[in-house]
Amino acid sequence: MHKNPPPGSGSTIQRETTDNLHIKSYAPHYFRLNDETEWENTAILLQNKEVITDPQIIPSTFEELTEAHFEAWAERKPTVILIGTGNQMQFLEPKWRAYFYQRGIGIETMATESLCRTFAILATEDRNALGIFFPIKA
Repeated sequence: MHKNPPPGSGSTIQRETTDNLHIKSYAPHYFRLNDETEWENTAILLQNKEVITDPQIIPSTFEELTEAHFEAWAERKPTVILIGTGNQMQFLEPKWRAYFYQRGIGIETMATESLCRTFAILATEDRNALGIFFPIKA
């Protein structure tokens, strides 16, 4: 027999809102953030309420990543780094995965479309995630 709980005794689940940035919509060579800013033909890095496009921190393509980029990301002290590699899944060399794991930072790569959805969830959960979004190509 199923009984309804007495009024006021249950919990409700509410969707939390946040000011943390995430991708609201995307298309080839284009991102629109939840603050309505638009970015075209550039890779972007998102962390909490900050957008970074500085090439010393984020190159224009996944293939251009260097040790200097990884060091700059680690200095930002995220709990996890997610890299959207463009149209297709690409992988980091094992030495770079180990570099971050040794610092207590998780790191994963995925296609950018997947990252847009995943990162939005992390942003609303107020996770200290670093998202690197390389554009989708037409």
